Amino acid sequence: MEKNLYFDYAAIVLEIVLLSCILVRKMTNGRMNCVFVFLITTALLTTSMDILAVAFDGYGPGYIIEKYFFHTGYLLLRAFTSFFYLSYIIVLTDTWFKAMSGLIKKVMLFLPIGLVVALVISNFWTHNLFYLDEHDVYTRGNMFIWLYIVNFYYIAYSIVKIFRYSRYMEREKILSLLFAFGMVITAAIVQFIIPRILVDMFAYAIGLLLAFILVHRPEEIVDTDTGLMRTVAYVRDMRQSLDTGKKETLIMINVSNFHVIREMIGYNYTLAVKKRIAYEITEYFRTKSIPIEAYYIGSGAYRVRSMGREYDAEDAANYFNDLFKESEQYGGIMINMTVCVCIVRLSEDITSFEALAAFESGLNDEYTGNVLYGSEICRKVRYNLVREMDTIIENALRDDEFEVVYQPIWSLHQKKYASAEALVRLNTKKYGPISPELIIPAAEKSGAIHRLGMYILENVCEFISSEEFERLGLDYIEVNLSPVQCLQNNLAGNITEILKKHNVPPEKLNLEITETATFEGHSSVMNNITKLNKAGIGLSLDDFGTGYSNMTRIASMPFSLIKLDKSLTDVDNNPNLAIVVENLVKMIKSLGMKIVVEGVEDEHGADLFDGMGCEYIQGYYYSKPLKKNDMISFIEASLSNQ
Repeated sequence: MEKNLYFDYAAIVLEIVLLSCILVRKMTNGRMNCVFVFLITTALLTTSMDILAVAFDGYGPGYIIEKYFFHTGYLLLRAFTSFFYLSYIIVLTDTWFKAMSGLIKKVMLFLPIGLVVALVISNFWTHNLFYLDEHDVYTRGNMFIWLYIVNFYYIAYSIVKIFRYSRYMEREKILSLLFAFGMVITAAIVQFIIPRILVDMFAYAIGLLLAFILVHRPEEIVDTDTGLMRTVAYVRDMRQSLDTGKKETLIMINVSNFHVIREMIGYNYTLAVKKRIAYEITEYFRTKSIPIEAYYIGSGAYRVRSMGREYDAEDAANYFNDLFKESEQYGGIMINMTVCVCIVRLSEDITSFEALAAFESGLNDEYTGNVLYGSEICRKVRYNLVREMDTIIENALRDDEFEVVYQPIWSLHQKKYASAEALVRLNTKKYGPISPELIIPAAEKSGAIHRLGMYILENVCEFISSEEFERLGLDYIEVNLSPVQCLQNNLAGNITEILKKHNVPPEKLNLEITETATFEGHSSVMNNITKLNKAGIGLSLDDFGTGYSNMTRIASMPFSLIKLDKSLTDVDNNPNLAIVVENLVKMIKSLGMKIVVEGVEDEHGADLFDGMGCEYIQGYYYSKPLKKNDMISFIEASLSNQ
């Protein structure tokens, strides 16, 4: 049976063209580029092995060594192409650290390819994969199917990765990758059923072409002047690292007087300066065999990110700090660079991309001539933040900078999102996002909490009165009242006025009051609770389990809901806590109150509290806090899937 090599010839042409494009344009810097080059090279070798194997098959009897060598090489490399494609997807999503984070994950990643290697090596004496019959004709063995199973396994693994981290990729990238995998799967099935049609590697080459054009896009992520990664790659990589909690060391190098230098020496010599800095950075780490990703993000700003291997970042930072201070002559003009070098530990010093952006915007202001440390600057920034908090809150209230977000709450009995808790967020230009844990105490201390509370209520009532809220079918929205608000004499009157203003039925609002507020024993608190209850507004006890938890007193209060604090959810690691929580649930339910469990982050926790008879779950397992429009879309999507 003569095999058709035309598809293989087309594949090898495509692979050579792709590899040439990348090498000629010197798009080889950066881990993603290196992996992609390796991927194309492996595909090229695989296709070559396939062509040579078929060529020797065509010579008839004989050439036994050559036939075994090229067929073995093809089968082994073909399995590795799928493994390397998965590696490319892992690099694309920047999740190698997750893939290597435990024994089970390592086994899932490496066991299948290890099985293929064992099968290929043992085939020389077992002939389980293939053998040459009495006429020296290539014949598949009884375990040949395992090569296809392993290839399909790695394709499935890749598709799961794509969907799991789809938020980091544009839709066209996701669709092009899925289309490429669809072609590879279809071609593999065709070649398995009809072995003479060698279409497998052609489909793979087309997939690489799609990835190069629509996904990899080296011209978009590589700066042609310096050869380093561009801003778009830096933003993508930093977002992924911070979102996934990856611990990395980042060295920031800013030429603070870059604009002055450009005015002094002009464009061409400034280009030489940029290239020289890029060369020194990459050469330093190359000579030390330290894998890094280096970025040029414009205006004389460079970033160096370690790629998993530990190294002495302080030595590297001091080296660059000293090196770039040396005077250099360009176009007959002696220039001195003012270089600000800083070491930042991602997920330790900085935990969000917004905080990173805010940190970078003020980095040049911290220049001292010595290497800076992100931890020290962040401590200073936090000190300044706390010191300026009153002004920040006043400005935010004046300029309408606060934002109300919502965390959906799941009803275990109704099997739908039944309500949501309103939360306040503030993202400033100077400090980035500021935690409510800083905002609320400062607002309580200054008295701004009353205006902030009314601001939140106005936004919530406006939402409740909207058509969007009606479409969602939510029972109510929960709003927190701080202990300081509860002391306000006219609190109940102010809230009912806002409800009337927006035509909101009182039962559509549920107010959360902390244990601390209820046990203050102040007459104003009790008066407000009584008036709010008479007005038909629902009341819930928030953070139950963190305060006094006096069940006798709670039983006398008009609460319809009790919210178990997230500190009570870690029952797996504390058997005694599990007993306490189970009995608390029984007592609360015997009082006729419903229970919301906060801070549930996995299915096991949800099932556990469902089994205890709790009515509602609030936590990241079901949803994180979302902006209003995002929450509307999220709940509408869940309703359409029911």
